[in-house]
Amino acid sequence: MGYLKTLAAMSDRVQFEEIGRTHEARPLVMLTISSPENLARLEEIRKEHLQLSNPLKEPAKDLAEMPVIVNMGYGVHGNESSASNAAPLVAYHLAASNSEEVQNLLATSVILLDPCLNPDGMSRFAQWANSHRGKHPIADADSREHNEVWPGGRTNHYWFDLNRDWLLAQHPESRVRLRKFHSWRPNVLTDFHEMSSDSTYFFQPGVKARKNPLTPEKNVELTERFAKYHAKALDEIGTLYYNEERFDDFYYGKGSTYPDVNGGVGILFEQASSRGHLRESVHGEFDFASTIRNQILTSLSTLRGATAMRLDLLKHQRTFYQSALELAREDPVKGYLFGHRRDKASNVRLLELLRRHRIMVRPLTKKVEGFTPGTAWYVPARQPQYRLLKSLFEKRTQFEDSVFYDVSAWNLPLAMGIPFAEMTEISRDALGAPVKNVRQPIPMVPPETEVAYAFEWHEQFAPRALNRLHRAKIRTKVSPRRFSAHTSSGKVKFDRGTILIPLGLQKGPQHKTIQRILKTIVTRDGITIHALSSGLTPSGIDLGSPSMNTLEQPKPLLLVGKGVSAYEAGEVWHLLDQRHDLNVTLVDLSRLGSVDLGKFTHLLMVGGKYELSDKRIAAIKRWIEEGGILVATKSAAKWASEKKLGSTRFISEKEAKEKENLLTAEDRESLPVRRLPYEEHRHDQDSKLTKGTIFSTKLDLTHPLGFGLTSRDHAVFRNSNLIMRPGEDPYATVAQYTGTPLLAGYVHEENLKRISASAALIAERVGDGAIISFVDNPNFRAFWTGTSKTYLNALFFGSTIEKTVKEEGDKDDEHGHQH
Repeated sequence: MGYLKTLAAMSDRVQFEEIGRTHEARPLVMLTISSPENLARLEEIRKEHLQLSNPLKEPAKDLAEMPVIVNMGYGVHGNESSASNAAPLVAYHLAASNSEEVQNLLATSVILLDPCLNPDGMSRFAQWANSHRGKHPIADADSREHNEVWPGGRTNHYWFDLNRDWLLAQHPESRVRLRKFHSWRPNVLTDFHEMSSDSTYFFQPGVKARKNPLTPEKNVELTERFAKYHAKALDEIGTLYYNEERFDDFYYGKGSTYPDVNGGVGILFEQASSRGHLRESVHGEFDFASTIRNQILTSLSTLRGATAMRLDLLKHQRTFYQSALELAREDPVKGYLFGHRRDKASNVRLLELLRRHRIMVRPLTKKVEGFTPGTAWYVPARQPQYRLLKSLFEKRTQFEDSVFYDVSAWNLPLAMGIPFAEMTEISRDALGAPVKNVRQPIPMVPPETEVAYAFEWHEQFAPRALNRLHRAKIRTKVSPRRFSAHTSSGKVKFDRGTILIPLGLQKGPQHKTIQRILKTIVTRDGITIHALSSGLTPSGIDLGSPSMNTLEQPKPLLLVGKGVSAYEAGEVWHLLDQRHDLNVTLVDLSRLGSVDLGKFTHLLMVGGKYELSDKRIAAIKRWIEEGGILVATKSAAKWASEKKLGSTRFISEKEAKEKENLLTAEDRESLPVRRLPYEEHRHDQDSKLTKGTIFSTKLDLTHPLGFGLTSRDHAVFRNSNLIMRPGEDPYATVAQYTGTPLLAGYVHEENLKRISASAALIAERVGDGAIISFVDNPNFRAFWTGTSKTYLNALFFGSTIEKTVKEEGDKDDEHGHQH
């Protein structure tokens, strides 16, 4: 940062700008590099360039007179350090060189250079690599320098992969970057990475058959033309490379694909990593400097190509948005209605995300197909961002290829649990003016009462609201049944999961404290709170009913460390810490033996490999039986099943195949041997992976884990082939896959058969505790808020789950509940 600031101060070709801060408050910066003449009229150039993205306006200038805009991004993965270490040298070359090539390049382009997209991760890796370097660099792959401890420097502070967040924008690094991107709409965006040390060098186009069908062919053609410039630069120094294998451009949430759906060309570069200062590989030893060299060469080849292809790139941007309107005209789907009547916060979050991507949204002004004004909006297909919005709302299940580098579906309403509908027509009279500013609706602060306050659990931030009360030691209850009550605004119906704050149960003079917290809940969390005037209800259970469950503040322990998925652990940490202000203790797996589990109410285990001693497993089982709640997702749930902590069971792949194959041994022997081309074996194996697909389940809304959700039709995200059996206890399977579960994305037909009618979520009592098993990841990439609600319910309501099958020795309590 010091060098780049100095460079900008010393050169009239460079401007330095801080555009934001990371989670750890490190600066996110951007250099703008061009000729002094261009920099003097930079704002004018920017506005002229943005007109290319508006198909309804003619460009203010002849394209031949306009500069090409190139956004160069380095180091989104912190431990792929040749990228960010190349950035200062590229900046220096552009600032210092007086060659004719550079002079022409600066005159015909504006370069937005982002030197480090992930400063927090890079800092973590730099500290590791530099603190383990000796006087003499060690190339041995087993050297500690080349093997970071968990979680490594790849991710950001909360262990998220920022190169999957361009579309989702869940983190400050991505949000400021999107704002900068759309303030320019660059023609080219580069995305520099590293890969395994035994690799060579990669640049796109990648596997052309796996590009997103919404991406125009012209994009591939331009990328191929760039490839010739990269090949020439690397051929001159004898560097090996490849460019049409392994990587693809299907998921629009990566740095190299997001530009493709915004009228530009994204280019991915992958350099074999030295993982430190010197590294051995199958190609011999290579050092850090050589990796930086290759990244510099392809940076300059990109600029060389962009300058030569300037007019074609500007034309592509123009025609991209013009063709978007034509595609929208031909599409039978004319737009999308969406809105949740009882979760205004989720509506706001989706609106914010759409506006970040410059997608036009109109409010509904008349009731249409069950959607009502005030809680529903319409996204017209006919707009410049047609291709992008289509990718966010479509439910595609047919694909040219069956292998994906990343997810195959990312439908936003399904992920956020927001009802939506495809519209083939809609009256203009039913729509308002385009939304410009998105604001969270703020309800009225409830008047004082002597009886109780209540709020429903539908809102996304209801768990945060409840946690505020827990922090202040306010006593609360939850209703497992529907009821109505007399309130200051008349008779109100309340759903299951309603939170009750009985004033008669509070210790000491708590009224002022409660009023202060309620005001915060209303203004910060957007929750409607009702003042109840009587404990006697017109219908349903009374406020003093024994069915009302007393709640306690969750004190969760999240297992982290070697063997645990850092991504999935980070998603839980971020959900609790950032979204809901719930304290969570992170404990390394290696230290579990020295931790007093009795201090915690919940043990959170995400996907990973858990190698625990029999003694540790027995301690966990004893803790559960004494009242602890284990919340396990994906392979952690399978681990709990294999260790027989409860009765939940998984179906192994071997079992599944045996059930599917009904032929006798004699019949199988008589069948001809099937022969397949050897070169296709990897593709065929990869096609059986479920990399990221959306499925339908049926959710039990009467179960505590279903509180706050309003539809039995419950979409879930899956990126594994784990199969969980429905529970033997008929009440234990909270969510079950439907018979025809595929909603969006790709799944192999064998896996689809196995997934159908299997269990998605099981909750079972074990002694005085419980085990809650999710076969999938309900917190995926922080945008699956529709399913994270069930995960939060496991924390806040897990202790209220009753034993549903009476066992020998069980006794009913005074309310008839089994213990």
